[in-house]
Amino acid sequence: MTTTIMLPLIHALIVYWTTNLRPAADSYFIFGSLIYLTLTTAQSVGLFMSAALPSLQMALAITPVLAIFLFILKGFYIPFSNMPIWISWLKWFSFATYGYCGLLVNEFSGRDIPCAADTVFESGDLNACPLSGDAALKSLGITGLLSEIWFNALMLVVCQVFCRTAHLIIVTKIRSDGFVNTII
Repeated sequence: MTTTIMLPLIHALIVYWTTNLRPAADSYFIFGSLIYLTLTTAQSVGLFMSAALPSLQMALAITPVLAIFLFILKGFYIPFSNMPIWISWLKWFSFATYGYCGLLVNEFSGRDIPCAADTVFESGDLNACPLSGDAALKSLGITGLLSEIWFNALMLVVCQVFCRTAHLIIVTKIRSDGFVNTII
């Protein structure tokens, strides 16, 4: 319980206030909730992978490659607006997409991003300072359902339920067949 609940919340408490994110209690609690949901979803994916793969060696070979691929699809390394159409649809299968988008929407939606001295952001054809947070989200391709915090949180819960249920089914099948996976 300590590593699953308390440590992420302590981490969120320290990181949120020391990085000068939006100074509002509701934004902080949304931030903490999204960090917690993202972490527990990652744990659920790991649990599922440990049951689905037949050996430790295979798990150590496949899981990191899959994790890196999912992180690339989340929109941090390549903004959604710059992703080729033939691969951009895969973002819907990455739990990291929902955590990342939820955190960005929590911070920037409905807010102006202040400028440092002598800084000008280019927003479309206009030089704008301060930059609209909504314009920043749009430039990253975070639009539609991904721009809704509740949708991102719901999708993290759906990913968890799917992975935990699939894990339970696999483990039940393995135990009923009379053998145990080496990772479980």
